Amino acid sequence: MWIDSIAFDEMLGEARRAYPLETGGVLAGYIAGNGDPVVQHLIGPGPNAQHIRQRFHPDHDWQCRKLDEIFEMSSGQTVYLGDWHTHPDGSPHMSWLDKRTLRGIARHRDSAVARPIMMIGAGGVERWTWQVHRYSGDRMVGLSISIDVLELRPFGHEDV
Repeated sequence: MWIDSIAFDEMLGEARRAYPLETGGVLAGYIAGNGDPVVQHLIGPGPNAQHIRQRFHPDHDWQCRKLDEIFEMSSGQTVYLGDWHTHPDGSPHMSWLDKRTLRGIARHRDSAVARPIMMIGAGGVERWTWQVHRYSGDRMVGLSISIDVLELRPFGHEDV
């Protein structure tokens, strides 16, 4: 997965600001011709988000408005790709709730993304480790969720 370095810095700043509580948001961009997700914009948790130690609830209405603005400004080229959140002092691996959430996003018709991504940051104020997960389907009639781990590749505007 490619991510704009400015968006990545915003995400890191939000993770540090919220620590030791969880935070997160939305990833917006496009799918490249080779199938790689390209994140151009980050949407934060929103002003009415609720942050606790091991979970956070985003300000969903605010995030949807921001996503609509980005979609309109890009003439429909920039779309919802998935979500991001933090696991303070934890691991960047997916919890059972993360997997269930990712499957729910893939099945939600309004998300319009069959293979959503979930980026998880783990760490603390000084050091964060990020891992990108992409939903790839269900196995055994939905009893097991298949997830791919993607390489994270930041890019700057000079790389475009």
